[in-house]
Amino acid sequence: EAARAGEAGRGFAVVADEVRKLAEKTMDATKEVGDFISAIQSGTRENIDGMTKAAAEVVASTESANKAGDALKGIVEIVEETAGQVRSIATASEEQSAASEQINRGIEEVNLIANDNAQAMRESSTAVEELMHLGEQLSELIEELRRA
Repeated sequence: EAARAGEAGRGFAVVADEVRKLAEKTMDATKEVGDFISAIQSGTRENIDGMTKAAAEVVASTESANKAGDALKGIVEIVEETAGQVRSIATASEEQSAASEQINRGIEEVNLIANDNAQAMRESSTAVEELMHLGEQLSELIEELRRA
């Protein structure tokens, strides 16, 4: 048709050719935009899946942290209870040590008294021996006086 129209037709043909090229470019650009949109949608879906998985991991990690915190609280309670028992044992040990010291002092006093008694018994024994010797001498003197 453009060839039959002559010079004006040639201008129309050039414009039509340009419109066709522009339409092809528009179709190519539209396809590219569609591809970009598909890629963005795919990436968005992957990001949503990743975020969902990350959120689940955060929930699981939070639960694990809470369990660990509860376990640590239990450990702290046991340690505090054990510390109290250790303090009680230390106090009892100090009391036993003090009692042992008193017993040792008592034993030392009894030992001193026993030593003093032993010394007194030795002295008494010596005095009795001397008295016996004096008694024998006195008996001999009395015997001599009777004979004389």
